[in-house]
Amino acid sequence: MARLKKEDWLVEGFKLLREFAQDKLRILYLCERLGVTRGSFYHHFKGIEDYIASLMESWEQENTLRLIKSANQGNSPEERMEILAGMIADSDQTIEAAIRSWSFYHPIVKKHLSRVDGLRLTYVEEIFKELGFEPELALKKAKLDYAVLVGVQQLYPDASTGELRSLWEVHKQTLM
Repeated sequence: MARLKKEDWLVEGFKLLREFAQDKLRILYLCERLGVTRGSFYHHFKGIEDYIASLMESWEQENTLRLIKSANQGNSPEERMEILAGMIADSDQTIEAAIRSWSFYHPIVKKHLSRVDGLRLTYVEEIFKELGFEPELALKKAKLDYAVLVGVQQLYPDASTGELRSLWEVHKQTLM
């Protein structure tokens, strides 16, 4: 039996989220799927709550902080918005939809999602301010832009990268 790393457990959790099987994120079920004992799980996590917090921290790092860091490579606010939109189109919308759904009944997930939403919203708001919008309008535009993204993720979690990029091109015409 191969020794699992913490990352292996997180990857398996994301697989379950892709299947919209948040209710199956339980220690015994994860162990069955991975073919290991509970001792392997407890080697990495204190319990299921610790595991879920680690899963959400990994998701935040990969799907928010990494995207912001990459978008910051752009030289202008327009470039940053384009980089961000491209990376979002390339990301797994299914996991985003599953996490948002899960947050309605799981307090740890809700806490992490709230923090991620705040980070994302603030980042887009700052881009709009750099584009010359007054703070109040920049916030409103950021909220609307983010609401469109969340709506697309919820309505079309299986949308292809091409479909998402096409929607972004149409939406981009309304941003300015």
